[in-house]
Amino acid sequence: MFTPPISGAHKIEFGPDKSRILRGIAIIFMITLHNDTLPEFKICVPIFTFLVGYGYSFARSKDIVHGLKRVWNLLSHFWLILFALFLPTAIWFGGYKPSITDMLANMFGLESNLNWYSWYVYFYIYAMIAMIAFSRLIDRYRITGLISAIVVTSTASIAIHSINGWSANLWLQAIYDCLLCSPVMFVGYAFAHFKIADKIKIPHNPATAAALALVAALMFFLRGVTYASLFDFIIVPVFVMSTVGLFNIIKSPFVTKTLEALGKESMNMWFFHAIFATACTATAFAPLVDWIQPKFIHIMAVIIISFLASRIFTATYSLLAENR
Repeated sequence: MFTPPISGAHKIEFGPDKSRILRGIAIIFMITLHNDTLPEFKICVPIFTFLVGYGYSFARSKDIVHGLKRVWNLLSHFWLILFALFLPTAIWFGGYKPSITDMLANMFGLESNLNWYSWYVYFYIYAMIAMIAFSRLIDRYRITGLISAIVVTSTASIAIHSINGWSANLWLQAIYDCLLCSPVMFVGYAFAHFKIADKIKIPHNPATAAALALVAALMFFLRGVTYASLFDFIIVPVFVMSTVGLFNIIKSPFVTKTLEALGKESMNMWFFHAIFATACTATAFAPLVDWIQPKFIHIMAVIIISFLASRIFTATYSLLAENR
């Protein structure tokens, strides 16, 4: 339902609740993408990346100590999932034979034969280190610093892409991924640092809601165009702000609470849903959902199972942390 009519326009509120809603939408898009392969849903990762930069702006200390704390929070979750679930399944059902070098590469997402969607691990490590310097550049030189950061990382990613056989090289692939995702992360940081949401005012009425929904839909479909990823630093912020503005107007407790719940568990859901697709674990888990049809119900089942697994994991992780 719509909020009661409010005279005049009001600034867009972009707080932690809206970030959770965006992560909830992004994880739905991601699981849909991995079960349907429609290119438009590839906007999921840039949404997460935008939010990495956006959230970094609120760090009390933008230094290596903060970065390492954030990295450890991610790694401790991922490693527990990897060693408690993926590794045993891969060994017992997938015939995986672990080696020290392969395990180390998997632990940081450089290899993905245990979890196909684990590349975000090395990107996040890069992000927490790179943002120390790039946040200072943007803070000091503002728009000039932001444009410089975008140009440098975009040019470097294009240069790597031009190298013959770059995708077959473990390190070049990782560097390329990090550089390609950087511009939208920088814009996310700038949006928070410069308080862009506070400067955008919208009237709370059905016409504005319809216009915002249309803009978000246009950005969604535009993201499916070939090479659109090069323009994520434009497409994704427009999608994000349109969506946030829309949820400033529309108040539906069921929708918002559902998306917030998914958003809160989105990172663990990202890792968990890979168990249905990764070759050495899919032999055990894919049959649990492969029979579910039509496709929409199948995707819903994967979302629900991933969410429940994540909730159980989160509770277990919290219990272990309390008993340390």
